[in-house]
Amino acid sequence: MSGTAEWGALERFLATEVYAEASTVGIAEVSRPKGGASWDTFLLDLDIDRRGGRERRRVVVRRAPASGPMPPYEVHKDVAILSALEGSDVPVPRLLGWSLDPAVFERQFIVMEFVEGESHDITQVERWRRWQEDRVTLGCAIIDTLAGLHRFEWRGTPVEAFFGAGGTVGARVSALLEEYLEPLFALAHRRGVGLPLWRELGAWLRKNVPDEDDEDLVLVHGDYRFGNFLWRGSEIAAVHDWERASLGHRMQELGFICMPLSRRRDPSLMGKALPFDALAERYERASGLPVDVAKVQYFAVLWQMLEAINALRTGLEEPIPIVATAVVAQPNLVARQTLKLIEDLEAGRPTL
Repeated sequence: MSGTAEWGALERFLATEVYAEASTVGIAEVSRPKGGASWDTFLLDLDIDRRGGRERRRVVVRRAPASGPMPPYEVHKDVAILSALEGSDVPVPRLLGWSLDPAVFERQFIVMEFVEGESHDITQVERWRRWQEDRVTLGCAIIDTLAGLHRFEWRGTPVEAFFGAGGTVGARVSALLEEYLEPLFALAHRRGVGLPLWRELGAWLRKNVPDEDDEDLVLVHGDYRFGNFLWRGSEIAAVHDWERASLGHRMQELGFICMPLSRRRDPSLMGKALPFDALAERYERASGLPVDVAKVQYFAVLWQMLEAINALRTGLEEPIPIVATAVVAQPNLVARQTLKLIEDLEAGRPTL
């Protein structure tokens, strides 16, 4: 493959920017992993010549898609997060290089070290033998890693430079809602579709947001689920796919894990891993911080709505109806689940 027009510029980038100490770097083989619906992902097997001899090394190249449901796709976000988290309690692939130059590989991209491990999508995880035999241990590892993320001090790191410092939780949630809702309403207007329920939900979320100061902000992954963890045995070897990351409340990620769409077939298992009581106990033990059930319920409403918006946008953008997710297939069910969460929260029922 070395020297082809398609890969030559990328090969030269790797030789000059990633492995500058090597005499030659050649792309020996390229493959595409299964799964994933956002960034273009390539596995590259490289032949690297050094004074000590030749070695074969695998790297991962993630390239921004030409289009997708969550623009803009920003390499700078991944660069900030991966570089900041390296060496922390949150395992991430090591960042090797990146480029914004479309002449190198069509669109902006990052290069990461390859991390060996297993990954299972949330829709298929019940078929994984380790999940069947050791689900509780997997769930504990997920929560322990989340506690590590919440311990991470992002201030003074590239994360702060990217997301900015200061601001309340309420301001962050309002900005997130605007980021999701405005493109949806614009698209719905072009299609001649009214979305009164989603306007009302947006207003409810803004009115009821926990309005706390910036001392409560943590780095939020935004898609914290099976499918975005690489497993080595029963331990998480790497957390990947940070394109939905933001700064938010400590309970925000727990809300994602606990929303109905993260439970799917078994409503008793949060994130298809642990019952809520076990999840809360593990988080409190690992983080030393209490779980606020009402705030988890609030953020479950937020994430359920944001997931619905993604699917609604996909449905409105397609020229013919598609069935991409449970939201598209069963919009009334998702709406009922969301309204039930609000009803329980407003009634003071600590149900999840």
